[in-house]
Amino acid sequence: MSQANLHTRIETALREYHLCVPGDCLIVAVSGGADSVALLDLLASSTCYSFRLIVAHLNHLLRKEASNSDEQFVKALAERYGLPCEVARVEVNKLAQTQRLSLEEAGRLARYAFFEKLRQRHHAVAVAVAHHADDQAETLLLRLLRGAGTAGLASMTHGTAATVIRPLLGVRREELRNHLAQRNIPFHDDASNLDRSFLRNRVRHELLPLLSRYNPAITERLTATATLLHDDEQLLEQISRQVWQQLATKGAGWVALPRGPLQEQATGMRLRLYRTAIVEVAGDLRKIERKHCQAIDHLLQGGQTGARVALPKGLTAVITSDHLLLARRTLLQPRIPISTTINGPGCYQLGNGLQLLVEPAAAPAAWQELPPYVSYVDNRQAPFPWELRPARPDDRLELLGMTGSRLVRDILVDTKLPRHLRPSLPLLLHNGRPLWLPPLRRTRLALMPHGQPSGIRLTLLGRDQLPLFP
Repeated sequence: MSQANLHTRIETALREYHLCVPGDCLIVAVSGGADSVALLDLLASSTCYSFRLIVAHLNHLLRKEASNSDEQFVKALAERYGLPCEVARVEVNKLAQTQRLSLEEAGRLARYAFFEKLRQRHHAVAVAVAHHADDQAETLLLRLLRGAGTAGLASMTHGTAATVIRPLLGVRREELRNHLAQRNIPFHDDASNLDRSFLRNRVRHELLPLLSRYNPAITERLTATATLLHDDEQLLEQISRQVWQQLATKGAGWVALPRGPLQEQATGMRLRLYRTAIVEVAGDLRKIERKHCQAIDHLLQGGQTGARVALPKGLTAVITSDHLLLARRTLLQPRIPISTTINGPGCYQLGNGLQLLVEPAAAPAAWQELPPYVSYVDNRQAPFPWELRPARPDDRLELLGMTGSRLVRDILVDTKLPRHLRPSLPLLLHNGRPLWLPPLRRTRLALMPHGQPSGIRLTLLGRDQLPLFP
């Protein structure tokens, strides 16, 4: 493969996949190995793009003198190209132990955190990494061995939403080494790449050579399969995103999906929606396996209101009267409000981040336009002091638009508030008679008439801390 042809293929990939444009600033991840050194040389010698490049190297401190030697080599390499070089050191072994990660995962997290920090500091458009076609084939096999769906088997892409680009994904490892040999460019071989205690190395040195006996073009076939799966995954993701937007209701730390429409979806769609919900609440799918999504689906099919299943990452799925709710576990614990006496205007602490703001105000122009967390009281009819305490099921509210009163327990059933959240509601009373059940119901007791110039406005603050789920 000629040097010119390799440049042409990479520049074609940059254009076709919209990875960057001429003159862009790129962070180039360079370990010192053949692949990353070839990437640096190809980008630095591109005549069509004229990049502004910054070399980045993370010393994992795993191989003692060899790691330090790699660091010095990368610094000298950057100097050879006349490029700035950013280096950092992270004790990846300690990171893996403290976060209970494999060395491979801990190293990956440390690298990409470092690269992204540099990207932002230098206002670079992306981080360029040296993954190539052989890496793609190995990744597909690794994920197949560990168990993965189409999203996992689609493996790597040329560009990601996280501003990582892979210009070499269509290039073989052998081609990169030939390029370095032709250009007489040195590199460092990492001895750990021969250590067969790592699964990736066993796939590289044992499984792929074995498969090549059945198909000499196995790497090309696997990379083509990954591309096909990626295309299918994009289509499925687009369809599931449309369904998600139609069904999902979101709040701070929770997502709710309506039970009826959710049950009408195909099994594969439901599982995708569960994964999307987990990402919305927890940020990612680490520690989430297929069995967890299946447990959520069994919960939905069981249909018993109040049933729940605990999930990793501090999450819980719960069946409410109309919804499947996925939330942080802490939000599902009852938060009993503080009992207090309201003696006049001021800001009163209710506990759990909630506050009641009491202030003089004129009557609102239109009651129907008031948000549910605001109410008004005529303090001539209900003078201070008032009592604020947790609502009780046998409390009775004299509701607007009706005679007599209704039990709080019946009101909560009507509003379909999940049973485990009902102890979280405060109740405001005057002489034992409820004035307001925030933020669900106002009463007709001492409600300010339209046009009254003075009275008391009540505002529930920190209401995001009161998880009133669907």
